[in-house]
Amino acid sequence: MREKFYFLIALVILSLQAGCLYAVRHDGPYHGKVVDEQTHEPIEGAVVLGSWWVYHFGLGGGYTTYHDAREAVTDTNGEFTIKGEGLRILSSLKPMSILVYKSGYTYIDHNWDALKTDTVHGEKISWEGDTPTLPLKKLTEEERKKDLDSKTIPTEGSVPNKLMRLEINKELSFRGRL
Repeated sequence: MREKFYFLIALVILSLQAGCLYAVRHDGPYHGKVVDEQTHEPIEGAVVLGSWWVYHFGLGGGYTTYHDAREAVTDTNGEFTIKGEGLRILSSLKPMSILVYKSGYTYIDHNWDALKTDTVHGEKISWEGDTPTLPLKKLTEEERKKDLDSKTIPTEGSVPNKLMRLEINKELSFRGRL
C-alpha cells in the first residue's frame, strides 16, 4: 500500500514537472476588445470562440482531447467576455484557445496566454491589465473574392459552434461559395 502511495506522489510530481498538470490555477473570466487594425475603431458583432482542451500524459507521449467551448459576440464597443472554467486543482486542462472572426476581416486564432507575447498581422496586441485589444485587418473586396485560404477564413474543422459557423457562412455567401 505504501509503495502505491509513493508511486502516486512521484507520478503527480513528474506530471507537474512535465508541464501537463497544473497544481492550482484559476481559469477566466476572459475579457477583451476587438478593433479595426487601421482605424482602431471597435468592431461590433465579431464572434469570439473560446475552447478548452485536456492534455493526457502517457508513457509514449501525450495528446489532447476536446473539453468545452463557449462563444461571445462583441458589443458596440467591440468588447466581449467569456466565462472560464473557474478554479482548477491538479488539472490537465490547458489554458483557453481563442478564435476571433468577423466577416470581411482576417481572424485571430491563438492560445490566450500566447496573446501576451505574439503579434497579429504584424501589430502587437496591446493590454490594459488583463484585457487585450485585438486588431483585425479589414479585407478589401478583391482580397475577399480570392480563393479561400487560412488567413482570411477559419477552416471548417476548427469551428464547431453555432455563432462562429453563422459568421463564416456570411463570408462564404459574399464570396458566392454557399
